[in-house]
Amino acid sequence: NGIDAAGHTTQPPARYTEATLVKVLEDSGIGRPSTYASIINTITSERGYVWKKGNALVPSWTAFAKTQLLERYFAHLVDYGFTAAMEEALDAVARGEAESEKWLHSFYFGNGSAGLRELVSEEHLATIDMSEVNAVRIGADADDNEILVRVWRTGETIHRGDQKCPVPADLPPDELTVEKCTDLLE
Repeated sequence: NGIDAAGHTTQPPARYTEATLVKVLEDSGIGRPSTYASIINTITSERGYVWKKGNALVPSWTAFAKTQLLERYFAHLVDYGFTAAMEEALDAVARGEAESEKWLHSFYFGNGSAGLRELVSEEHLATIDMSEVNAVRIGADADDNEILVRVWRTGETIHRGDQKCPVPADLPPDELTVEKCTDLLE
């Protein structure tokens, strides 16, 4: 009998704050109340994986590159389920319900999946292409040229073919679009 147009807009998810990050850690079974402050300190101050913008935690480009490295080459070690299970196993050892040597042997040498020894071996580490891991893909411009951000110890640079320029230090990763990269490169 009729059609009514209804507008609908969406908002991107809010950035984490320290409190919401702690809530996610709790819900995932990772960490303990006594460790949350040190986790926050590690990612903000010691490693520089996030910086604060008001109360929000903004991920750094280093965080993106490290996440790519860990997810590609050490996936099962950074899985939430693995981390929660590891904490449960360590709690069982602390309570005297499990043997620490058996757990450490399994973790180091593997038990159905690659152990830490194999993952950090020179052979495995030699397979990691750091130029691939430190490249965060932004997208392609109108001419289908790929735009990347390369993460270096000395800072980040935007790359499009042979063109490159530094990423402004105060520009959050989620605000760096293809259009913004094109403007900065030009």
